[in-house]
Amino acid sequence: MSVRKKLLYLLVPAILVIALVGTAAWGYQEMGSRQKLQNRAEGQYQKAFYELTWHLENITGQLAQLLVSSSQEQATITLATIWRQVFAAQANIGSLPLALVPLAQTEKFLDNTSVVSSFLLSQTAQQEGGLSDNSLRTIEDLYERGQALSQDLNELGAQILNRELSWTEVETATFAADRNLEDNTIINGFKLTEKKLEGYPEINQAADFQPVEPQTKVIKGQNEVNAREAAELAVKWWYPDPQGRQAAFNYEGVGDIPTFGFEIAPAQDEMVPVYIDVSKLDGTVLWAMYPRPVPVSELDLTEAAEKAQAFLEKHDYTGFVEVKSYQEDNVGVFTFIPQQGEVLLYPDQVKLEVALDNGEIIGFEATPHYMFHHTREIPSAEISVASLRPMISPRLKVETIRPALIVNTWNKEVLTWEVRGSFDQEKFAIFYNAQTGSEESIVRITPASKFIYTVSG
Repeated sequence: MSVRKKLLYLLVPAILVIALVGTAAWGYQEMGSRQKLQNRAEGQYQKAFYELTWHLENITGQLAQLLVSSSQEQATITLATIWRQVFAAQANIGSLPLALVPLAQTEKFLDNTSVVSSFLLSQTAQQEGGLSDNSLRTIEDLYERGQALSQDLNELGAQILNRELSWTEVETATFAADRNLEDNTIINGFKLTEKKLEGYPEINQAADFQPVEPQTKVIKGQNEVNAREAAELAVKWWYPDPQGRQAAFNYEGVGDIPTFGFEIAPAQDEMVPVYIDVSKLDGTVLWAMYPRPVPVSELDLTEAAEKAQAFLEKHDYTGFVEVKSYQEDNVGVFTFIPQQGEVLLYPDQVKLEVALDNGEIIGFEATPHYMFHHTREIPSAEISVASLRPMISPRLKVETIRPALIVNTWNKEVLTWEVRGSFDQEKFAIFYNAQTGSEESIVRITPASKFIYTVSG
């Protein structure tokens, strides 16, 4: 046997041993990395569960505290605490690997508690006196459910600790079992809790607790159009001189407003199609977009706003006031609202996007105006501008005060005084209830900062 062959006989086993050791080392390293990730996930799941349990205990305790309190100040503090705890508990539920387990009853309890606490917090902050008998009965109902839910989760938590159960195993086993996981303590614990909560009667919330949708105009069946008619309307609406353009049917939209969606192919000198949605009910164009690139800014927002205003007037949206504008990349984004007399109608808004390279309209959204615009019976303001001024913070440098109809937190339309002003570099619109003087909403309208990036070389 030659020396070369002898060397090969010696080297091959050595190489195989080295490869085997390397593979084992790599596998061990991978297993270690996977174990670290699993341990981290397990820690996060356990943290979310025990925080959820803690928040539910606090919610239950705060509900009990609310029932025994007779102080408006304490009620306000307690309600604010409940609302924050509910928000945190909802976040904890979202962090658990329970996507395949329906927690409808638990989520309903948290949602009901959030709605009631938020409403009562607003109510107690605006008026004297304690909670009504009806409110107290609702709180008692919530307390009873919270106590049962908290107790069940505490018992489940004890089982998880005593039996050293793993949340990551629940997650893995759920998918491995093709979404049909049986006989798992954690899953069964939540299912049992859900079943228990189902046994409680529905909470009889007063009408005041229920969100109220803004009134919409009656639009159904006015002059219904078919797809062919809607296509013709879409082309003529966007192009004053269609020149043989045609709209291709894209989809049929369903929902509060049934629509036809169309795509208008670009001409040779155009880059992208135009997309338009038309209401089936009367042929009104609700939405349009021409999503072409806008490489540079040649116009400022004032010049672009004039282009947007002219576009609205050309399409019979007259008497609109610009209330908000900002620049996003090289596009100007504008919000316009109509007036009834001197009152600005915020629910009835229209939004437009203007390309700042040449002032072309590249976006139009009028669904809110279509849904909500109608002639309203607007009450007279009980609070005069002269009476309002002392209520305004002396730190706010007032620029304008004007009447405005807005939708408040509870989706109710309310007449307000809109006060626009500034503090240092910040700009705000503050809406005061024109009947009570209370602050309904504060909106920060400070323009976004602009960053300039340079590349040094």
